[in-house]
Amino acid sequence: MQKVLVTGANGFVGNHVVKELVDHGIHVLGVGGPISPNDQTPPADDYYVLDLMDRKSLEKTINFKDISGVIHLAGLAAIGPSFDDPLHYITTNVGLEVNLFETALAQKAYPRFLIISSGGLYDSTAKLPLTETSAVSPSSPYAVSKLGQEQLALYYGLRGFECIIARPFNHIGPGQGLGFLAPDLTKQILEFTKRNDKPVLVGNLDAKRDYTDVRDVARAYRLLLEKGLPGEIYNVCSGTAHSGHEILADILTVVGTKPVIKQDSTKMRPSDNSIIYGSYQKLTKKTGWRPEILLEKTLDDVVDDWRARVK
Repeated sequence: MQKVLVTGANGFVGNHVVKELVDHGIHVLGVGGPISPNDQTPPADDYYVLDLMDRKSLEKTINFKDISGVIHLAGLAAIGPSFDDPLHYITTNVGLEVNLFETALAQKAYPRFLIISSGGLYDSTAKLPLTETSAVSPSSPYAVSKLGQEQLALYYGLRGFECIIARPFNHIGPGQGLGFLAPDLTKQILEFTKRNDKPVLVGNLDAKRDYTDVRDVARAYRLLLEKGLPGEIYNVCSGTAHSGHEILADILTVVGTKPVIKQDSTKMRPSDNSIIYGSYQKLTKKTGWRPEILLEKTLDDVVDDWRARVK
């Protein structure tokens, strides 16, 4: 049986990736932070509470010679807060990856790595749909950190590792925390149905983004770790764009309410491209992957998830 290390296993995407791997007969070692009583424990075969910035603890805990692959998800993921603390975002996201590779090198182990980057790297003026050959121009400190992670993957490829890079676009689904459009809207709307006293605060809903269900994303990661070509970059996306207005309207339809909507200047980002969507043709050609879960189904599940949380 394959044994795969998933970093950030207790995160939003990590939980779904662990489940995807376990469901396909893969032995999973999960690494992440402490599990709080309200959080879902990832269904990993082995789970370690571990700070990947602590190199000594990493070396003592993980034997990379026993591992065939690594899906590296751990890191700081929210774009907005990265503008307030760029140094923290860049040093953390780059540092975590360095420690993983250097620990494996010290153990003379060479598992296959899938490095999770971001579709947010692309130049806002590039022709749509965005492909892996489109120009990059990071528009946030978060995106800068992801570009650094990509360059590290290429460097460690020269050191003997097989490194595949995934560039996921926006992904949503059950289990996603606050700080992102769908959960932020859903929580406010459900709270409005209980109290009827506060408007729903929104940022720029005009921007159109490429949203993929997190369960489809997890499937793409499994296939890329297995079949991706080392040194190559693969977009993980839906190939279509939806505005924040559409997301809001769909959630309101599912919940069945009509709250007052008010724009909040604190939710506006320093840079917000009007429309972004990508092409997943390269991923399909290599792995056969295509998105399967419709946005309406995703938002139904998001509302169900947050109904349980709001209770």
